[in-house]
Amino acid sequence: MDKSREILKHYWGFDNFRPLQEEIIDNAFYGHDTLALLPTGGGKSICFQIPGLAREGLTLVISPLIALMQDQVKNLTKKGIRAKEIISGMSYREIDITLDNARFGGIDFLYTSPERLKSKLFIERFKLMNIGLIVVDEAHCISEWGHDFRPSYKDIKDLREIHPNVPIIALTATATKEVQKDIIEQLNLKNTRTFEGSFLRPNLNYSAFKVNNKVKNILEFCEKHKQETGIIYCQTRKSVKDIARLLHASKFSVGIYHGGMNREDRKLMLDSWLEGKIHIMIATNAFGMGIDKPNVRYVLHYEFPNNLEAYFQEAGRAGRDNEEAETIVFWEDSDVNHLIETTEKQFPPIDRIKTTYRALCNHLKIAIGSGKEETYPFEINKLTEKFQLNSSETYYSLKILELNNDLVFTESVFNPTRIRIAIGNTELYSFQIKHDKLSPIITLLSRSYPGIFEQYFEINENEFAKRLKTTIIEINSQLTQLEKYGVIDITWQSSLPKITLLHERMPDDYLKISNEAYLTRKNLAQKRLNSAISYLKKDECRTSQLLNYFCQPAIICGKCDFCKANNSQNILKKELSKLIVNSLEFPKTLNEILLAINHNQQEIEKCLQFLILEETIQEQNGKFSLLKTS
Repeated sequence: MDKSREILKHYWGFDNFRPLQEEIIDNAFYGHDTLALLPTGGGKSICFQIPGLAREGLTLVISPLIALMQDQVKNLTKKGIRAKEIISGMSYREIDITLDNARFGGIDFLYTSPERLKSKLFIERFKLMNIGLIVVDEAHCISEWGHDFRPSYKDIKDLREIHPNVPIIALTATATKEVQKDIIEQLNLKNTRTFEGSFLRPNLNYSAFKVNNKVKNILEFCEKHKQETGIIYCQTRKSVKDIARLLHASKFSVGIYHGGMNREDRKLMLDSWLEGKIHIMIATNAFGMGIDKPNVRYVLHYEFPNNLEAYFQEAGRAGRDNEEAETIVFWEDSDVNHLIETTEKQFPPIDRIKTTYRALCNHLKIAIGSGKEETYPFEINKLTEKFQLNSSETYYSLKILELNNDLVFTESVFNPTRIRIAIGNTELYSFQIKHDKLSPIITLLSRSYPGIFEQYFEINENEFAKRLKTTIIEINSQLTQLEKYGVIDITWQSSLPKITLLHERMPDDYLKISNEAYLTRKNLAQKRLNSAISYLKKDECRTSQLLNYFCQPAIICGKCDFCKANNSQNILKKELSKLIVNSLEFPKTLNEILLAINHNQQEIEKCLQFLILEETIQEQNGKFSLLKTS
């Protein structure tokens, strides 16, 4: 479709689409329900952003990841596309204004979390919106069979009852056939066309090496590839810091990235890596969203995730330029035991989960019967210290309570300060005349953000301090005064985790943990863990194993660690067989052959058996001889 290509060129600067993108876009543009499976790096966002721009009306994007929403909204805004997000931590007034803008056509893309769909405020405004397209990102979250199930995703189908003729496009990077079927059923998709990109990455060399010392192997690998760009994935922040210290001590150019870092530090690290100032990024799975550096030559795993979906996405960040790249796992026996223990810890005893719920509500001072749809800043370490709870148990208990549809646990994500001028122009001018000291910051706000009287804008306190030649402390003091005088509505920056209750606090006896949230998820987690362990241990082509897992046609890659070892063994077998045949100018015993050919006895015995089966040699009276042909 010409219009799609025009939009692609105008906003993204590309002349051509990647494989499957145009077909997916056309299907959604013409109003058909669509399921798109594109592996990491396949360009999923363009698949809904272009039809969203091409179709009349608002595009509603439902995503579980706050950081991803923030990132995409910023990127769209930079292109001159009107986009807003509704996320936890926003004030009721800010949400109200954003929904009004969406209702009256002031927004092209509205991003929100699935939990928001249940609120009365959202539903009432959604009924009045001119919706052109509904997008379900990370669609595997709707399936109980998926690796990241979120119960709130099941509410998305209710949107279709409000706008029955609006097409839905569901997108995910990884989904088995079972999950694909579940997505279609749970979203109530009609006459769905499924587009599945190949998960085969011919330029990636997958390897998994069992070693005695992972750190030693990583150091040796990095030394051989010192000038190349790479990522080393760890499962914990502690491991990230430990590996970074070791590599830094060995004079490697390294950066770190994990969810506990503030926005400025993460941005500094990411920019330095993208610009080539540092070569190796050591990170948790927080390092992934929006990472599209094409020349990543290797991805190493110091610690392996407990499911192949996560591994496939992390490994897939190598070789985006289609040049050869290595994806290597180094593992020890203790890693397998650790994976088993970690998976078991994800499901604390049910009585501990209930204890965590009670402690949390008491800690946040939420009375029984109150708290519904309220969001609370929350520090897990203060909760565990106050009630003497185990940190790991508490964390996983909160995740189970989330699966049980009791709350939303938003882990540490930086939310910048957001401001709207709450009074009219005339009143603001009068205020400035009376408050000379506050006039410069008011002028800066009104000139920097056209529309700040109608909607909220993010501000950067550091930038404001530089432009007004003052300190951040003074900027915050002036903003506090403006808030106090009622001049601005403000939501202050925060990087604290947040808890949002999905219903009022229940008495202890009323809290029930469903089988779907606990036993079903535990069994599925065990199943995925077994597949992950099998991938490490199984003597089979790595590429073939991954493609089999995702129900795609398997091929033998010929270049993973297994295939290379197999090829070497075949070459060795041929060479040994030739040596044995050449040595049998007269019959020889096994010992005589071993003396003639200085090689491993076990390998020679295998070759002798092979040559007998091939009817090249024979054994008689303990001696091997060439079989005479007639």
